[in-house]
Amino acid sequence: QTPVTVTLSNGQTVTVEAGKTQGSVDFQTPANDVYNNGSTVSVTIENATGGNFEQLTPNPTPAQTTINDSVDTTTATLTASPSVTEGGVIT
Repeated sequence: QTPVTVTLSNGQTVTVEAGKTQGSVDFQTPANDVYNNGSTVSVTIENATGGNFEQLTPNPTPAQTTINDSVDTTTATLTASPSVTEGGVIT
């Protein structure tokens, strides 16, 4: 056997070494965005080459990961003088 090179739908490649059954790759999730909370990142195998196998058929099922991000709470507090003389300035 020889290494198998797997090309993913996001353009990255994974090399599965000869005699092994898996490989891995790290990829960046979308930037911190309140609208990404609970969204899914999905990647599929586009192509697989090498290995000297008679028939290498990649599984078309996507690998899916849910982005879990808690919404950051921002608190704004306004304060003012409890009373002011007419024509005065509120601070």
